[in-house]
Amino acid sequence: MGLGLRFAEGEGPIFDRPVRSAADVERLFAPDPEGELKYVMDAVRTIRRELDGRVPLIGFSGSPWTLATYMVEGCSSKEYAKVKGMLYDTPELMHQLLDTTAQAVTAYLNAQVAAGAQALMIFDTWGGMLTPRDYREFSLRYMNQIVAGLTREAEGRKVPVVLFTKGGGQWLEAMADSGADALGLDWTVDIADARRRVGAKVALQGNMDPSVLYASPERIRREVAEILAGYGKGTGHVFNLGHGIHQHAEPERARVFAEAVHELSAPYHR
Repeated sequence: MGLGLRFAEGEGPIFDRPVRSAADVERLFAPDPEGELKYVMDAVRTIRRELDGRVPLIGFSGSPWTLATYMVEGCSSKEYAKVKGMLYDTPELMHQLLDTTAQAVTAYLNAQVAAGAQALMIFDTWGGMLTPRDYREFSLRYMNQIVAGLTREAEGRKVPVVLFTKGGGQWLEAMADSGADALGLDWTVDIADARRRVGAKVALQGNMDPSVLYASPERIRREVAEILAGYGKGTGHVFNLGHGIHQHAEPERARVFAEAVHELSAPYHR
């Protein structure tokens, strides 16, 4: 989008030209997914072909609010002073930024579907640092906009959409009204309580703490068993970590986790 994105080891995304003014927002543009982002679409096509139907391919993007935090701050932040300052001081400018970003994300995700993605997930990593009022106005509103504009059928099949807000457990009911097919849960949410709150309106994905993968195989299996028991019998649970896997987690522990899910979940689906 013209901001000079790069990644520094150990620091995450960095923007050479962060968004700080109305002129900066005016200069933004939604990139052509088959132009500036063609390498992503080529990767989707290649991965889909190589998977050869063994597992579904999930496309993804950050949410407008999460992307905006990096775009305004210029890098990762602990206080979010600049982006929250824009939100509170010039909310109309923030809305303009989020709308432009939502349009870009919608086009990006639809292009992934056209390239072969079979499900989609929107990651709102930083929505949980907003107040309840601001979450609905500046985060959920734009995820709803994206969901409404997504391709929901391709190749004769439904394209499921998963919505995830880290730290968003208090807003599950509002998220379930978004039109998404499933909600991601982080590890701060009790999955039994989440299921009671949303009923059959959406499926639930999650919600094991990624740090459990630092524990022994026995402890990993016990955590898997407890989460499965919490959700209970029936469909609608996609077992997963409650956020991204840590870079230092041992692959062997991830294998133990996956095998425990396959083994221990069987009785819940009979």
